[in-house]
Amino acid sequence: MLKIGEFSKLAKMTVKTLRYYDEIGLLKPVFVDDNGYRYYKIEQLNVLFKIASLRNLDMSLTDIKEIISNNEMLEILIKHQKSLEDELVNKQHQISLIKKYIEKAKKGDFMENYTIKEIVVPENIVYYKHGIIDSMADIATFVLGAGSECAQNNPNLKCKGYCYVTYTAKEYKERDVELEYAEAVESFGKESENIKFREDPEIKAVSVLHKGKYENLSQAYAFALNYVKDKHYEIAGPIREVYIHGCWDEEDEENYLTEIQIPIK
Repeated sequence: MLKIGEFSKLAKMTVKTLRYYDEIGLLKPVFVDDNGYRYYKIEQLNVLFKIASLRNLDMSLTDIKEIISNNEMLEILIKHQKSLEDELVNKQHQISLIKKYIEKAKKGDFMENYTIKEIVVPENIVYYKHGIIDSMADIATFVLGAGSECAQNNPNLKCKGYCYVTYTAKEYKERDVELEYAEAVESFGKESENIKFREDPEIKAVSVLHKGKYENLSQAYAFALNYVKDKHYEIAGPIREVYIHGCWDEEDEENYLTEIQIPIK
């Protein structure tokens, strides 16, 4: 048997790392004497070299421990490959964005340019539903569910083609998103526990169209709010997000189309 110092020299690995591997149960010494000295077998070098090879693949120690303990190498390697491929796609997307921002920086403008319009949204009767979704990925389910709930009690109610979402929480959340969905209809209908009706008054609003992922909506918000500030307007109500194209009719998130409407006075 080899003392930990001798073993570390042969393995070309620090004693500190060997002690850590012992603590987490990845590579335990075969013997520890009364003074706490760790001893290893020569054969354990093969295990250590396997660990080092897997670390070179940027695998987590948790996955490596699973491989060493249960010999589940193939399944874990396939899973890790998929994770790296997803990461590569994300990095390529980030590089594409960096290139775009470099070109903008050369022109002295870093922010996205949007077309601003001042519009008038007429008064509408709307049905609406308030609720909480797990994340923004569930928004389509919430919206379609509200439509189905309304239709159950109002099968002949006609919609007018205008709908929007407002966010009612005091702060932004990635999880447990509190929101309200409203859709314009031709007349008041029968209410239920979740579906209510009201009349939205006419509003004047600043309108901005954003094409792309929801996670980039903050750029459109910043652009629109700067416009509101520059024009010395006041925000006169909850900001509306009007989802024109989304996951229900577009596979590529880059083709999502969202209109931000900021009520002003």
